[in-house]
Amino acid sequence: MTEVDAGELISRIPQVFREDILHLTQTIRSAGGDCYLVGGSVRDLVLSKVPDEFDLTTSLLPETIVTLFKRTVPTGIKHGTVTVLVQDRTYEITTFRKDADYLDGRRPETVEFGVSLSEDLKRRDFTMNALALDLEEKRLVDEHNGLEDIRDQIIRTIGDPIGRFTEDGLRPIRAIRFVSSLGFTLEEETAKAIVSCRNITAKVSRERVHDELGKTLRSNDPSHSLRLFRKFQILELFTNVKLYPIENQTVIETISKVPAFPPSLRLSFLHAWLFGSFSEGSSAKQFMKDLRYSNQNTKDSLFFSAMLSVLLSPRENSSVSDAEIRKTILHPICVHAGREHLKIVTEHILNLATTYEPALKDVFDLQRILALIAKEEALLVTELALRGEDILRECPKLPPKEIGSILGKLLSHVLENPNENTKSSLIALLPR
Repeated sequence: MTEVDAGELISRIPQVFREDILHLTQTIRSAGGDCYLVGGSVRDLVLSKVPDEFDLTTSLLPETIVTLFKRTVPTGIKHGTVTVLVQDRTYEITTFRKDADYLDGRRPETVEFGVSLSEDLKRRDFTMNALALDLEEKRLVDEHNGLEDIRDQIIRTIGDPIGRFTEDGLRPIRAIRFVSSLGFTLEEETAKAIVSCRNITAKVSRERVHDELGKTLRSNDPSHSLRLFRKFQILELFTNVKLYPIENQTVIETISKVPAFPPSLRLSFLHAWLFGSFSEGSSAKQFMKDLRYSNQNTKDSLFFSAMLSVLLSPRENSSVSDAEIRKTILHPICVHAGREHLKIVTEHILNLATTYEPALKDVFDLQRILALIAKEEALLVTELALRGEDILRECPKLPPKEIGSILGKLLSHVLENPNENTKSSLIALLPR
């Protein structure tokens, strides 16, 4: 791994991006500058992964970059970054820079341009991210043994870890996230520095923590990073909700088997892991609010948690009636997600439940439940054969405010007895 062929790395870049980057490089070179692909994209190429994005670094000033390309956006021009658009693709190009003092634990107060590539690479967070690749000359620059650490699957800061984490409190969180997203381990001194710099990490915006936690949950196996979040007490810095002191081993051992999309699925397991069970809705809701999750993500994940709590609750026997399925599974799903999403959400919930407790496959048989869905029996008040105006017509002395309660009772009866969803049968049940 310490001897990597630059040409081989370049060949791993999808053609359309490779052509774009070569064009950007040659344009900058023709203006007298240097240009390199840099950072995480080079690391991913070394790992034979297709990068999500391609960032470049250059010796030219941002004001010059803006003049070289037709479509640019000054996304971070104060810190030397210009976004160049090539058709529908974007590339961030940042000028070689040296960062001045970090006073807020997040960003440098000022930056110094006109430095070398070597100086620019020194300011980066981890050795594995301090690689630079010249596509035109097919040359790989590795001045901090990043290739060796990638080979050994080690996450190590460049230089003193306390110094790097004091500069930017997000770096410890990124280090933890990389454990799961890359399958690497923390170098010993780097891990110790995460503890020493918790006061700096506490300054990070909750939106950025939200982003890193989301990336963690999308990784193949988020359990390794989640355990480190707990070990280093990172999440406690961003919420006042008290986490359950005992780790739910079943949750953490099965979360990787839960689909990563939609995100609310793994979030429901995260709730149970943080707060001890799927039923801790109030704690989970506050946590989601603190970590800046959207209302929809919060609503969906809390719903999945509530459903899992019902399905996992102890039963006197292993059998379950059709009526119970309609009442405890299909009706709540219809209320939450609508009839059009009933099938797919039901499958999600049952997959979650049986992932956590495989024995539930014998209790809640998916094919049997799908057969019930196919019957299209009433699951919502709006699907009853009787309407509010029908009730008023049959019971003219009934206070209108009681109609909702009566409809609810009628629906409960129909969920138990679907064949009685006829106007005559329901009228016979009305109070006289």
